[in-house]
Amino acid sequence: MTVKTFFYGLIASFGLPWLVMLAVPFSTMRSLEAPQYDEVNDERTDLYQAKRSGRIAVGSLVYGQEGCAMCHSQVTRPTYAGQDVFREGQGGSKKDGERGDTRRITNAWDFAGEERAHIGESRIGPDLGNFGNRLEVLAAKENVKAAEAMGIKLIKEDKSPLTRQEVAAALGDKAFDKELYIYKHLYNPRNEGFEERGREKEWSVCQSNAQFFKKVGDFGQGAKNAVAIVCDQQVVPNDSARALVSYLINLKKDGAVPYSMQYAKDKKKGGK
Repeated sequence: MTVKTFFYGLIASFGLPWLVMLAVPFSTMRSLEAPQYDEVNDERTDLYQAKRSGRIAVGSLVYGQEGCAMCHSQVTRPTYAGQDVFREGQGGSKKDGERGDTRRITNAWDFAGEERAHIGESRIGPDLGNFGNRLEVLAAKENVKAAEAMGIKLIKEDKSPLTRQEVAAALGDKAFDKELYIYKHLYNPRNEGFEERGREKEWSVCQSNAQFFKKVGDFGQGAKNAVAIVCDQQVVPNDSARALVSYLINLKKDGAVPYSMQYAKDKKKGGK
């Protein structure tokens, strides 16, 4: 082997992976344009822009800094790559009470407003792409249980059922606290039960994240978001924890997308 051949091989060994894994994806994503709705199939002609809310930027940074993407993905894969779409709660819901079938695969615009796209490296823990929606479902179930236990009627005078919001309003401060649910899991995952894809579990392989909490004095009625009492001091979330929890609650990647991006298209409608 000559020196010239050696250097050519060295350049190819490092250059080709760099080109394929970094340069091409970066240039592609940099020039990515928002898809447009189709007038025939979508009955609108504007551009698709994913809507996000909450403290996205700060919470996303905390999520990345703590290495959450090492164990949690945020991707609902296409049907040719897996069965994610058909797993209830991961890519959306088959029978959403208000929107019908919301299942779909993840797209690049789902990460709008974030400095990094946390697609994840593995699924040691559950996929979190639609964690916010699964949490809404869990809160609704727990609120119904609490209302029934308190004797609150879930049916209106006109025989129609109370909405999720109406049930929560009727419970007042007894309603399911979504933020506290996550705080408790972050503080001591192995002591608090949790729900994954509709199945209740009693343990978690997630490590404790005590760095997200601080101790303050235990005065009066105590802090609403306290997760424990240690040596007469309350353990409450810090600013990073509040940003992270706000980010997690708003993880909802099941919004309606243009017809051209749907995983299962209505062939009859598309042929009109």
